[in-house]
Amino acid sequence: MTKLREARFDVVLADAVVPCSELLAEMLNIPLVYSLRFSPGYAIEKFGGKLPLPPSYVPVVMSELKDHMTFMERVKNMIYTLYFDFYFQVYGEKWNQFYSEALGRPTTLFETMGKADMWLIRNYWDFEFPHPLLPNFEFIGGFHCKPAKPLPKVTCFCLLHFFFTPKLQ
Repeated sequence: MTKLREARFDVVLADAVVPCSELLAEMLNIPLVYSLRFSPGYAIEKFGGKLPLPPSYVPVVMSELKDHMTFMERVKNMIYTLYFDFYFQVYGEKWNQFYSEALGRPTTLFETMGKADMWLIRNYWDFEFPHPLLPNFEFIGGFHCKPAKPLPKVTCFCLLHFFFTPKLQ
């Protein structure tokens, strides 16, 4: 942590499905930007990003349901939603304890995720089912399909690079 503080990074850029980036941003007191395509059942977007996704008309990802659902399809969608919500609540329990110990105060994984400054959704808005959006959610579909422009001169800490880059001897 001392080395990271001394490096004086400007922002943490992370994928929302990999835990601990939000904890790192909180401990370093720097902004957090998530990059995410989707999470199973939109659970991370709902609980972490506070994105309202009503199961009455927003089908669960990969459920093969359409946005115009019959009553039985809505029941099926609700069951999918409850399953993923339950899974992520159980999954988060150990992380809640870890985050509370690391920060020295009671907190949860999703509460800490909710402090993200920006959520970059790697898809086009017109490929998504219609649903409400919050101002800190931005669609960036196709950003990898054209030549990139140079980034401004800021330091950026990419958590995925940190964890998945082999250490050089």
